[in-house]
Amino acid sequence: MTTTAAACIEETLNIAGTSLQMRRGGSGAPLLLLHGELGVPDWLRAHELLAQHYSVYVPSLPGFGTSKIPDWMMSVRDLSAWVNWFVRDYGLLTPLNVIGFSLGGWVAAELATANSAIFSKMVLVGAAGIKPRQGEIWDYFLNGAKDAFRQSFFNSAATEYVKHYGRDWTPDEAEQIETNREAAIRYLWRPYMHSVTLAGLLPGIGIPTLLLWGRQDAIVPLNSCELYKQGIPGAQVAVIEDCGHMPEMEKPEEFAKTVIEFLEA
Repeated sequence: MTTTAAACIEETLNIAGTSLQMRRGGSGAPLLLLHGELGVPDWLRAHELLAQHYSVYVPSLPGFGTSKIPDWMMSVRDLSAWVNWFVRDYGLLTPLNVIGFSLGGWVAAELATANSAIFSKMVLVGAAGIKPRQGEIWDYFLNGAKDAFRQSFFNSAATEYVKHYGRDWTPDEAEQIETNREAAIRYLWRPYMHSVTLAGLLPGIGIPTLLLWGRQDAIVPLNSCELYKQGIPGAQVAVIEDCGHMPEMEKPEEFAKTVIEFLEA
C-alpha cells in the first residue's frame, strides 16, 4: 500500500527466512538503509529527500516493526549475516550504497569486514559497535522509552521528534515501541552496544566510508567516531552541529545533503 508523499510503498515480504516489513520509494541506484535500535516509525523526511536521487529501501530489521525474528537470531553478527542473505534474495544489485544508523551502522560495519564487495559506499551514522575510550554509551535499558527518545535528540522542538515522540502514544504505538526495545535487548545486551572484536577487523574494510555524527550525540559519544576513523582506512568524517543521535530526524535536510554529496562525489 502507498503510505505518504514521495510514493512510499509499504509491504510485507516473506524473504530471507522471515516475514519482513519493507518501506521503499524513489528511483535510481539502490540505497539500503539499516535503522537503529529504536526502530523507524515511518517514511521520514530524510527518506523522501534521498528518494529524489535513489531507490531507497528501508526494511524493518527482524524483531522490529512488524518484521518477525527467527529463533536463531541472537547477535549483531547474526543480523549482519541476515542482511547479506536479504540483499541476495531480494535481488538488489551489488555493490550498492548503504547507510547504517547506530545499531544499523554496527550491522553494516560487521558485514563490510566480512564482505566489502557487497557495498560500493558506506555511511555510518552515530554507529554503535565500538566502545568509546572516553565516556559511555547511554544505557537504553535502565531507562524508559520516553527517556530514550528524548536523549537521542539535542533539540526536542525538532519537527519529527514532536511528530513521533513528543506526544502521548496510542496503545498500539506504545506496544510497538516496547516490541522494538525487546529486539534491541536481544541483539545488544552482552556486551552492551559494542563488540570486543570489531575494532580489530575494521582495517579490513576496503570501501569509501563516511562517518556522520551529531556533535551533541548523547547516546554514542563522538569519541566512538574517532575510533571508527582510526580503524577504517581512508574514512571521512562529517559532524552536524547542534544535533544529537538521530541527525536523519533532527536535521533531515542537512543530513541528506551531506550524504548525497558523499555518495555522488
